[in-house]
Amino acid sequence: MGVADALGAVSGAFGAVGGMVLPVAAPVYALIVWLLNEISSAFSVYVFGTCIGLLLGATAVAAMRGSLARADAEATRKAKVAAADAQKSRRDGAIPPLPIPPDVLAEALRHLPRWTKEPDVSRASWLNNLLDALWPHVDTSVSQVIRDSVEPMLRSLVPPLVSWIGFEKVTLGPTPPVVGGVKVMGSNSEEVMLELEVVFASGADVVLAAYVFGVRVPVRVHDLQLRANVRVTFTPLVDQLPCLGGLEVSLMSLPQHADVGVSIPPGIDLMSLPGAHSLLRLALWKFVAPLMVYPAKMTVPIMENSGIEPTSTGMIKLSVLGGRGFAARAKLAGSGAGAARNERRATTMNGGGDFKSSFPKMPLGGLNSLVASRYLVQLHTRESRKITLASKSSDAPTWDETHHFLTNPDACLTATVMTTNLKELGRCEIPLRRLVADDRARKTTLLHIPLGDPKPYLVPLPVPKKPVSYTRVTQEELDALAEDHEMALEKHALELATLRVNALDAATRPSPLADVPVITCELEFTPLGLEEKTSSSNDATPDSASESASEEEGDDADERRGILTVFVTRGVRVLSEATNGETRPCATATCAGQTYTTEAPLEKTKNPIWDEEFLFFNVAPSETLRLDVRDGNAKGEFLGGFDLAVREVAANKELSEMFRLTGVSNAAHVFLKARFAYMS
Repeated sequence: MGVADALGAVSGAFGAVGGMVLPVAAPVYALIVWLLNEISSAFSVYVFGTCIGLLLGATAVAAMRGSLARADAEATRKAKVAAADAQKSRRDGAIPPLPIPPDVLAEALRHLPRWTKEPDVSRASWLNNLLDALWPHVDTSVSQVIRDSVEPMLRSLVPPLVSWIGFEKVTLGPTPPVVGGVKVMGSNSEEVMLELEVVFASGADVVLAAYVFGVRVPVRVHDLQLRANVRVTFTPLVDQLPCLGGLEVSLMSLPQHADVGVSIPPGIDLMSLPGAHSLLRLALWKFVAPLMVYPAKMTVPIMENSGIEPTSTGMIKLSVLGGRGFAARAKLAGSGAGAARNERRATTMNGGGDFKSSFPKMPLGGLNSLVASRYLVQLHTRESRKITLASKSSDAPTWDETHHFLTNPDACLTATVMTTNLKELGRCEIPLRRLVADDRARKTTLLHIPLGDPKPYLVPLPVPKKPVSYTRVTQEELDALAEDHEMALEKHALELATLRVNALDAATRPSPLADVPVITCELEFTPLGLEEKTSSSNDATPDSASESASEEEGDDADERRGILTVFVTRGVRVLSEATNGETRPCATATCAGQTYTTEAPLEKTKNPIWDEEFLFFNVAPSETLRLDVRDGNAKGEFLGGFDLAVREVAANKELSEMFRLTGVSNAAHVFLKARFAYMS
């Protein structure tokens, strides 16, 4: 085969292969070209769109910035114009106009919570969260209490034509009251006082229905709205769990806002009638104010008897002069009043043991301890307030102290003697019924209070006996056990009363009992409001008798008396008027015929610190507290003084202020804190 033949064969082979590949490669090539064209088109659109977007975005940003710049320039221009107008108005003496109308601004500020306007009022978010969690349970319990307490009373009052009356629906609503702020008012060891701003708009809904001759007559009370300032006093604070005797709740004034819906068939709202809201305010003033507006209060007991002392009918002024017989060793009033009777009582109550008592006789070890070390004497008419006299160690101590105690005919004056570690050694309880009678007003009684063994006074109450078997006990046996327990209680009360009467007889003897530790004191009784009544009756003339009688009802609030507590804290720039130099200032406070003087500082100073507390009893709101500052003692050089109206303290219940001293030319001040509480 020649070259030509070979080339022809190869060319034929390539032609055969090309004929076979070309039908397959042509579509693939066409597909690749189409894909490249599509990709280039999409990329071109993306690039073009991105450029257009960037251009439009830049234009929008530029326009926004220009708008903000123009707004800032306009605000600046208006501010400059307003400042220029205000400056011009001040030069002209005119008040610049407010951007908001004054009445609208005042109404808006009135609805702000107190914590936004008063720095001493705290937010109460924690209390609101607690109320929010408790409110469903409070709603259920209060609704049930209303049903159980009000329905029986209503059914006993309705006439016979009403076949049935009761509550078909009682709910306080889903929304709890909101406390806008809490203010703590002068908390101390005796009470804790809180002032709350309460807003109540919970959607309460109460439906009371009555069936008259078979016809249903419903009355619906709904949508109660209330805004008021409430003062809650946690008092008394006691030494037993839960340490809180009760609550005292008062309104500081009538509610700032009060509204309620009262609907009757067929859907008529009585509060939409003309004059309905005026009648509501009148009802609040007539019925709620005497019961709830301060100084009136509602007491909510927590503990048994609320931990609250009985109502006071007066005050006793006890001047403790001295004592004698504290070193007695033998013959401890062997002939004292009721010796044998008390001995039998102590023997019987202690299971027939060989316990001996005389007046009752003080144990010999107790008397030895009185002589060996110092002792304390404590006086009280109420457990909540005990007065401890200065500690002594002599046989014939001298105190010369005067104290005041609230009292009532059922109270007892209790005197105890104890060691400095408060171990009780002697005791005497004197009933005050005869000493605080009406005919004893403003009269002084000399008492020689004998101190004896405290055990007969502290005999515990009898415990009721238990039946032999609870499974076979009969009602007759239970009645017999109850009767025996009642007789044991009566016997206990009779023996204690006899012991106290004997102590009173011994204390009122002209001469004290011999060989018995005795405290000598003078007791003067003052009924509540006596001073004002006697002074007005003495000054009255026959022509003015009718006027005084007619004004007596209007002066009931003034006749109420209370306790004024004064904290004399410190003085500022108290200087001598003669030498303009430093002194040893002391403050003398006088009110309601009672006078107290602070201790003078040891060194001369112009900024004395006293930190002393004084209690003034039987104080009327119409009286005035006088405080004088003198050098060294109550009769030294006058360094200034001021008067404080008790009525101002009673209106606020507590007052803390820096008072400027008058009567001197220097700018001397005294910081004083006063608190007033009406005697119950």
